[in-house]
Amino acid sequence: MRLQTLLEARWIFAILAVFAIVSSLLTLWLSLLFLLLFFCTLAFFRDPSRVAPSDPNLVVAAADGTVTDIVELDESEVLKAKTRRVGIFLSIFDVHTNRAPIDGRIIYRPPRLLGEE
Repeated sequence: MRLQTLLEARWIFAILAVFAIVSSLLTLWLSLLFLLLFFCTLAFFRDPSRVAPSDPNLVVAAADGTVTDIVELDESEVLKAKTRRVGIFLSIFDVHTNRAPIDGRIIYRPPRLLGEE
């Protein structure tokens, strides 16, 4: 499991841990509820290691889940050609980490919108 993914959710973990500690002073059931939410959040943000295939021509899934659609689109910003988009639905039980499905490098990044970080 990668620590980076868990660090991105650190505030959620901190809030749930504080609620669990404070609620333990009030009632055991409330404390157990927040403890359960803490572990469910930990499971949600898991990021298991994946082994990339050695063949650079293979395309792997970008995410766990169920493929919901494969659509041909006219991509007009970078490639300026017809491309395919694969839509993947992630349930709460799937790993919510997206990975690069092919080997490559980033050649274009759209400008940031106002208010984005």
